[in-house]
Amino acid sequence: MKKLLLASAISSALLAAGCSQPVTETNTAQNAVAGEVIKSPNDQREYRVLTLDNNIEIMLVSDPNTDKSAASLSVGVGLLQDPETQQGMAHYLEHMLFLGTEKYPDTNGYSEFMSNNGGSQNAYTWLDITNYMFKVNNDAYDEGLDRFSDFFKAPKLYPEYVDKERNAVNAEWSMRREMDFFGQFKLGRLLLGDHPSNRFLIGNLDSLSDKENSELHKETVDFYNRFYSSNIMKVAMISDRSLEEMETLARKHFASIEDDGIDEPEVSAQINFDDVGKKRIHYVPNEDVKQLKLEFIINDNQDQFAVKPNRYVSYLLGSEMPGTPAQQLKDAGLIANLNASAQPTFYGNYGVLTIDVELTDSGMQQREDILALIMQYIDEVREKGVDEKYFNEIKTSLSNRFRFLEKGDEFSYVSNLAEAMQNFPAEYAISAPYEYQQFDPEAIRSVLSQLTPEHLRVWYISQDEPHDSELDFYEGKYKVVDIPNEEVASWEQEPKMAINLPKVNTLLPENFAIKQNDAFDKPKVVIEETGIQVWQYPSQLYSDQPRGVLNIQLNNAAPLQNVKASVLTALWRDLYNMNISALDTEANIAGMNLDLSDGTGLTLTVSGFTDKQSQLLERAIGNLSFDVEEQAFNQAVDRYVRELQNKGQQFPIYQSFDAYGQLIREGGFNQDDLIETAKTLTPADLSGFIGTLLSNNAIRIFAFGNYDHADLKDSVKRIQTSLPDNRDVTEFEPAQFWKPEPGQSIVLRRDLDVADVALVDAHIHPQPGFEALAAGSVLQSHFRTVAFDTLRTEEQLAYAVGAFAPNLDHYAGFGLYIQTPVKGVADMQARFDSFKQEYWEDLQEMTQEEFNQIKQSTLITLNEKPKNLREEVSPFLADLSLQRFEFDSKEQLIDAVEGVTLDDAKAFYQQTMLNPDAARISVQLRGNKFADQPYADLPNQKVISDLAEFQQEMKKQ
Repeated sequence: MKKLLLASAISSALLAAGCSQPVTETNTAQNAVAGEVIKSPNDQREYRVLTLDNNIEIMLVSDPNTDKSAASLSVGVGLLQDPETQQGMAHYLEHMLFLGTEKYPDTNGYSEFMSNNGGSQNAYTWLDITNYMFKVNNDAYDEGLDRFSDFFKAPKLYPEYVDKERNAVNAEWSMRREMDFFGQFKLGRLLLGDHPSNRFLIGNLDSLSDKENSELHKETVDFYNRFYSSNIMKVAMISDRSLEEMETLARKHFASIEDDGIDEPEVSAQINFDDVGKKRIHYVPNEDVKQLKLEFIINDNQDQFAVKPNRYVSYLLGSEMPGTPAQQLKDAGLIANLNASAQPTFYGNYGVLTIDVELTDSGMQQREDILALIMQYIDEVREKGVDEKYFNEIKTSLSNRFRFLEKGDEFSYVSNLAEAMQNFPAEYAISAPYEYQQFDPEAIRSVLSQLTPEHLRVWYISQDEPHDSELDFYEGKYKVVDIPNEEVASWEQEPKMAINLPKVNTLLPENFAIKQNDAFDKPKVVIEETGIQVWQYPSQLYSDQPRGVLNIQLNNAAPLQNVKASVLTALWRDLYNMNISALDTEANIAGMNLDLSDGTGLTLTVSGFTDKQSQLLERAIGNLSFDVEEQAFNQAVDRYVRELQNKGQQFPIYQSFDAYGQLIREGGFNQDDLIETAKTLTPADLSGFIGTLLSNNAIRIFAFGNYDHADLKDSVKRIQTSLPDNRDVTEFEPAQFWKPEPGQSIVLRRDLDVADVALVDAHIHPQPGFEALAAGSVLQSHFRTVAFDTLRTEEQLAYAVGAFAPNLDHYAGFGLYIQTPVKGVADMQARFDSFKQEYWEDLQEMTQEEFNQIKQSTLITLNEKPKNLREEVSPFLADLSLQRFEFDSKEQLIDAVEGVTLDDAKAFYQQTMLNPDAARISVQLRGNKFADQPYADLPNQKVISDLAEFQQEMKKQ
C-alpha cells in the first residue's frame, strides 16, 4: 500500500517514440525544451528518456558514484479500475506478481535473490497507479532487472496461492482497519455515491473471493491481461553504468513487454454537488482527537503544475504569520494547529483543497465561529490576496530548494520518478514540484472560485460526535447532515476577529557563500567555555552546500530519573512548539528547520541554509523561556494525555518496538504514572522547572556543515545571552543502557485495545563488542528473508513479520518480530521457538559461497556513501550521544564485518537464538481478539510491572 502522505500529481504526456533525449539544467525560470529532462544545477548525474517500440517510456539515470542500482516500474491502473465484484483487485494482483514467473518460478526466488545481493523490494497501489521497485548491488543489476521485468511478461499467478495471498492482503487490511486516515478516506469516497473512487482500496477475505459469475483467479488473470500493457507503463532506472550501457539493459529487459495499445484508463464520472456539497460530517475516530476539517472538492487541475494555483492558495490559507486567522486563533487558545494542503487527483478526476484544524477544548465549543472565520478569510483572499508579492516569495523558496536539491536513496528516487512520469511530462519528472514559471492570477482565481459552500464538506472529528451509521471494512462511526442555509449565510457577515493577509518572509536566504575552515580529520572541540562545549565538523562530501546542522543539547538528567521532570519537559516542548509555530513556518519557507526534542533535557536543532541561521537561532533560543499561561498549560496537558492514550491505537508492531525501546534504555515510565502526574501539575510547576533547567545544565553543541569559527563564536554568545546569570554547570549525563546478564529474561506484557497480537523476541549475545554486532549485521538480511518467506508467504501468519539485529550500546542481539491477526501470544511464541531451530538447519546448509555473497552485500551497504548532509551527519550524532568521541563506530563495524567468517556467524546464532543462558527481551502485546488466550512464559523470566522501578534497579552499562 502507498504511504499516507501522497504527492500531488500532474497528467503525463508521452514523448516521441523511439528517441533518446539529452538533459538540461535550469533554475525553473524557463519552459523545458521538449524531451530534455530538467535537473537541479546541484545534480551531476546524467539523464536520458527513451520510448521503446512497445511504447514503454523509460528514464535512465547514470550516477558513477552510486553504490547500488535501482529500478521502478509503474502501471497507470489502480483502485479506480477494480471490478465491482472483486474490490481490492489491483492491490491483490500487486501481491501476486511477486510469487514467481515463467523464467523464475520459485515463489521465494525473488526475495532470496534480493536478500543475497544487498537488495530490497516493495510495491504500492493507489487510486490510479500500481508501482513496483527494487534496489540491488551494482554487480547484480542485470539479473535483478531480468527477474523484475519478468513480472510484466510472464507471471505465474499460481492458482494454488490464491488463498495464501488473500490471507496476506487480509492481514494488511487487519493492520489498517483501525487507522482513522483509512476510515475517513473511505467515508469521503463513500459519500460520492456511484463515483468509481468509491471502492474498497485494500481488499480482504470477503471482497476478494469467488462469487456468482466472478471467480477470483480468473478475474485476476483477466485484470492483468487487460491493464498490464507496456503503453501505460513508466520505468525509472539508476545505476553506476553509462547511459549507453543502461539503454542496452533497458531494451534487453523491457522491450519485450507486450503492448496491447490500450487507452490510458481515465475517469469521467461527474460528481453531483447538489448531493455532495454543503454537508457536515460527524466522525467518531478511534484516536482521541479534536479536529475540524474543511474539505473543498475542486476540479482536477494537475496540468497547471507550472503555475501552481493550489500551492499559492494553500500557502495563504495555511499561513501562521502575524494577523492571519491561524495565528489569531492560536493566540485566542482555540486551536493548536492549522494546515492547508491540496491534492489535484485525490478522488481520481477531482481534487481536494483541505484545511485541517486541531482544536482545543475551547475551540470545540466554538467550531461554528472558527469555521465562519476561515470562510471569511477565504473571501478576503479572493478579494485582496491575489498579489504577485506572494508569488515571488513562493518562487524564491522553491527555486532555492531546487538549486541545491540533495540526493536521496536510490530506491525512493526511482519510485518517485516512475510515479511522476505517470503524472507529468517526463522532462518535468524531477522539477515539477519546484516549477513556478509565472504568476497566473486567473488560475488562482479559478481555484478560489471553487472554495464555496457548494463544494464544501465540513468534518467534525472527535469521540463525542453524534453518529447513526458505521463504516464497512473500517472501524468508524459517523453521521452526515446538511449545513443549514442560515449558517452558510452567516459566513458572509463581518468577521468577529480582525484578519490580515500574511506579511512578507524575512528569513529567505540571500547569501550562499561557502565558509572556509582548516582541514578536519574528525570532529573536534573548537570552543570550550564554562558549561558550553562546541564540536565542529565540516561536511567532507558536500562542502559545496551552503547548509548546516546545528545540534544544541541542554543536558540535565532529571527527566531520566523523575516522572514529574519527564512530564514537565514534554509539556515545555509542546508549548514551545506552539509559541514558535509562526517562526517555524517562516523558517521552513526559507529552507530552514527548527526542532526541539525532549529526553535528557532538551535538544534544539537548527538546520538548512546557513545564511540567516543566526537570526533564526537567536529567535529560537529567546523563546525557550516564556510566561506559562493557565489556559495554554491546561491545553498542553490535554494534548499530552491524549497523545499517550492514542498510542494504544497505533499499529501493535509500532507499540511493541516503542515498548522495547523503553526497556533497553533509561528514561521510561509507566503510561498511567505519566498521565496521573500530568493531571496534578500546575503552570507554576512548569515555570519553576523552566527556570531550574535553564539554570542547571551542561551544553554540548555539534556544528556540521557550512560554519566557520566566527559563526560558532556568535552562536555561543547568543546562547549565553539567553541563559540566566546564575547558571550552574552540571555534569553531562547521557541516558544509559540496560546491561544484559546471562539467564535473565525481561518480559513486558500489555493488553491492547486493538485486535492483533504483536511480539518482539530478542536474544542478546553475552559478549560486548563489534565482533558480535558484525556477525549479526551479516546474518540479519538472510534471517529476515527466511522468516518472511516462511511465516508470512507460506504460513500467512502476518503481514508485518521479520528479524532484526539490535544494538544495545556495547551489546548486540538477534531477534524476531511480528504482528499477527491469527495467533495468540503463547502460540506465536511457540512458533517463533520452533522457527529458530528450523533456521539453524538452514544455516548449517549455507555454503561458503553463499555466505561470502551476503557478507559482501553487507559491506557494500555499510560502505554506501551518504546521499545528503542529513545522512552524513547521522553517524556522528549517534556516536556523540553514546559518548564515543573517536567518532569511528561505523569504521569499527566495517572492520569487524570484514573479519567475520561463516563459523563466526554460526557461533553468533548459537550464542544468541539457541543459547538458553542468553539474556532475552520479550515484548508481548495481546490484542483484544486474543484476550482469553495466555501470554508466553519464558525461562527465568522477570515480568516488568513497573517500568520506572525496573529502570532504577537495572544494571547499566
